[in-house]
Amino acid sequence: MQNCTRNGCGQSYDPTANNPMACQYHPGKPEFHEGLKGWTCCKPREHSFDDFLEIKGCKLGLHSNEPKHNDDPFKADLTKYDDVLPEPQPAPVAEAIAPPVSAPKAPEPDFVDEDPAGTVVAAGAKCKRNDCNAVFESEERSHGPEQCQFHPGKVLFHEGNKGWTCCKPRATDFDEFMKIKGCVRGRHLFVGTQLADEIKAEKCRRDFYQMANNVIVSIYAKKIKHDDSSLEFGADSVRVHLVYGDGKVYDDTIQLYAEIDPTASSYEFLSTKAEIKLVKKAQVQWPTLEKDNA
Repeated sequence: MQNCTRNGCGQSYDPTANNPMACQYHPGKPEFHEGLKGWTCCKPREHSFDDFLEIKGCKLGLHSNEPKHNDDPFKADLTKYDDVLPEPQPAPVAEAIAPPVSAPKAPEPDFVDEDPAGTVVAAGAKCKRNDCNAVFESEERSHGPEQCQFHPGKVLFHEGNKGWTCCKPRATDFDEFMKIKGCVRGRHLFVGTQLADEIKAEKCRRDFYQMANNVIVSIYAKKIKHDDSSLEFGADSVRVHLVYGDGKVYDDTIQLYAEIDPTASSYEFLSTKAEIKLVKKAQVQWPTLEKDNA
């Protein structure tokens, strides 16, 4: 088996079974601009780095294992970035007696989640840790100590340099950044834990448009969990509870500009949003969605 090196793919493949429809990849380059992340070859843009990595390839073709720097005389050398960030220097102390300065707080250690003992993992599940693409095979082969090499920190992009908050290496090129090896070893994380009191409320982008008889509201949230999410219609309000992504929660009560018909109104959970159809009780134009904003 060989590993495909095309952007957005990264799958293992059998060269004898390779075909023009096997690889879904991005022929362009990563593009990060004003907080949005995407590829030069297609339109989707994301705020989160994890969501950026989930953008599906926009072209089909043969898998390839050719090195990305094959034709480039410059060979990626990550060691040259080890000391990009200088060690902090102590501030000069004035001769005059200065008020006592409290010691700086030590940075909080990165939270490292673990699969609970006895966790049942589905075959083919992927490791959730940063920079690890391992696939679960069996308890013996996939849950041993120090089998996973990963980054416990978060992605850090600053002044053209790319790296992780948990270690020093930095790269200016995206392909070099993706080659920065994990700085910690541990067990793979296929399921993880998340206590209910640790789930943080999230804010989701929302917009609407209207016609003579109804108002269509979109609340943007990816991977909505249908069984755990709900919407309740009142005469002049909508109660929204969405559980989406990796345990994120969006709760809101929308106080509507005018009354609706709760029994005729409906909603649908799509791949990237919740779409709500509000049936107006009176055929009047709504200048805003919420009456507090009127």
